Amino acid sequence: MTTHLSRRSFLTVMGVGGASFALGYYPTLGDEKGASLEPNAFVRVDPDGTVTIWASKSEMGQGIKTGLAMIVAEQMDCDWSKVRALQADGDGAKYGRQGTGGSGSTRGMMQQLSQMGASARAMLVEAAATEWGVDKSTCRTENGKVIHDASGKSKSYGDLASAAAKLTVPAGQVPLKERKDFSIVGKPTLRVDNHDVVTGTAVYAQDVQVSGAAYGVISRRPAFGATLKSFDDAEARKVPGVIDVFRVTSGVCVIGENTWAAMKGREALKCDWDMGPNAALNTAELSKRLRESVGEHPAMPEGAKVVDATYDFPFLAHYTMEPMNCVADVRADSCTVWAPSQSPDGVQSQVSRMLSLPIGSVTVKVPLLGGGFGRRGAGDFVSDAVEASKQAKRPVKLLWTRDDDMRNDGYRPMSHHAMRGAVIDGKPVAFNHQFIKAQGGSTRTAGTPGNAGLTYRIPSATQMNGNAASPIPTGAWRSVDHSQVSVAVECFIDEMAQAAGKDPLQFRRENTSDPRLLKVLEVVEEKSGWSKPLATGLSRGVACFNGYGGRTAHVVELSIADGEVKLHRVVCVVDCGYAINPKSVEAQMQGACVDGLSTALFAEITIENGGVVQSNPLDYKWTRMNHMPKVEVYVLENDPNPAGMGETGYPGVPAAVANAVTAATGKRVRKFPNRLDELV
Repeated sequence: MTTHLSRRSFLTVMGVGGASFALGYYPTLGDEKGASLEPNAFVRVDPDGTVTIWASKSEMGQGIKTGLAMIVAEQMDCDWSKVRALQADGDGAKYGRQGTGGSGSTRGMMQQLSQMGASARAMLVEAAATEWGVDKSTCRTENGKVIHDASGKSKSYGDLASAAAKLTVPAGQVPLKERKDFSIVGKPTLRVDNHDVVTGTAVYAQDVQVSGAAYGVISRRPAFGATLKSFDDAEARKVPGVIDVFRVTSGVCVIGENTWAAMKGREALKCDWDMGPNAALNTAELSKRLRESVGEHPAMPEGAKVVDATYDFPFLAHYTMEPMNCVADVRADSCTVWAPSQSPDGVQSQVSRMLSLPIGSVTVKVPLLGGGFGRRGAGDFVSDAVEASKQAKRPVKLLWTRDDDMRNDGYRPMSHHAMRGAVIDGKPVAFNHQFIKAQGGSTRTAGTPGNAGLTYRIPSATQMNGNAASPIPTGAWRSVDHSQVSVAVECFIDEMAQAAGKDPLQFRRENTSDPRLLKVLEVVEEKSGWSKPLATGLSRGVACFNGYGGRTAHVVELSIADGEVKLHRVVCVVDCGYAINPKSVEAQMQGACVDGLSTALFAEITIENGGVVQSNPLDYKWTRMNHMPKVEVYVLENDPNPAGMGETGYPGVPAAVANAVTAATGKRVRKFPNRLDELV
């Protein structure tokens, strides 16, 4: 048993995004036998030697629970075999901001967690030095032990935990281990949950079982903007196992004793919908609105060779492996939710507002997320479950089918890109990019001077942003605007290279303004064999990306046969700054490659009659195993700080595919996904 003092002291550290916050420190009573050391909210050392490290960011397959634990364990000098990494509950007061997105988890938390680990190590050293009557500066740590070389004494962290718990957390910054002395960080490490995932024992939200829980599904609107006029639940209530039917904000909820009963009850439900103002809306109309929103390009320099191009990108669904779901247990004075959320502290605040409960009365458990990509940063699936539990007066596991998920997403916006550039004497001298999204109401903003977010040296460069009116809900999607803007730019850079009479990779090398990106391009040229002839029938394309603190370059090799693109090889070079776990870096590049190939060649969301046409993998196609080429990943480290990897690997892939298709056909890709009969 661990008892906490009533007085709290606080260790103030720099939190995510540069905001400071205080983490409660609860020192254990020093005279209690077997007390654990808990110097902060993230670390506990038990007398048996187990070191538990809590990850405040959500694990959704990206390996963050492992990576964050590695950072703490490194600075503690832990025995990694005795480290247990756990997912933290959603609690902003305890852990600070927990939003997991923008490839910011490792970048934002490395310094903070390093200090957490170093502080714990300092307390353990002090406890040992005091017991031995030696100066703590003569002690060192290694593999979960404090060692005093002069006397030959050593003691494990577990044996020191109770004594260290009597001490006060060091004030201010604690000296950190130097990188040259690292034994955990930087080493390829298996994810801590790999075994559970592959053996099926890992707990995702779909696996959560709560005593007395019912199962719920919702009959949702058939068009965006549609409203429910009435519903007839007589037949639904006759279905064996159906418990109740009631209205919720997002439609009509059917509660059953099991999933099958709830789904069959929904099938029997009769809903009368007013299709609303968007009943006739379709993709063609939205595309027309986008094109009509394009303004005038700035004047190009006299005597320049001018290049014009447009690119179109569709809506995209997130298509997570696990569809949205949530379990909620609403009580009179409290609520517990099991939410596979990218924003656990946001869920806590959301539920607190919904139920008018003190935020401390809301408990948010965070199971493994079956994919996220930005989708699980929203709170709609949590609201569904909380509403259902409140009305049902019992715990409810609210499930979304794949169809529900595909047709009620917050989509990556559809967009149109109007590009104009100019070259003189083989060099780019002007660039203008008009980026119009189908999102919200129609707006137009002034051009952005300078380099327009480019990583290339172009003297006159602007980007102009605007929206075309659209009722389709949108949200963050892997790499957000970069998933369109950077792809369009990299396709257009190929067109400018052609106008300049230059090899596209060489054109990038000559004009990049970033030394780290230049190095990445040099390595991808070498590893891909860019300067060597390709086998007959093969073509290749290149594209690169600078963002989230990282740099990537991709070369894609493909062929065209029987009217289809066949992928053969992808070479990815990534400058990750500093790799906390090289295995995770490689995995993120591979996963991003799958997404990039999929959106280059197959995936799109289209609109008819005000709603989404696609509903499942049969009509929302993704890259399958038989489509996948060989993927080679080469990791460079050229910065002392880790870059974000979750999104960095995506933007270069679809652009490299498009550029390779152009190399193969002599025609330009103007629309995504690429269709050979639409090339120009």
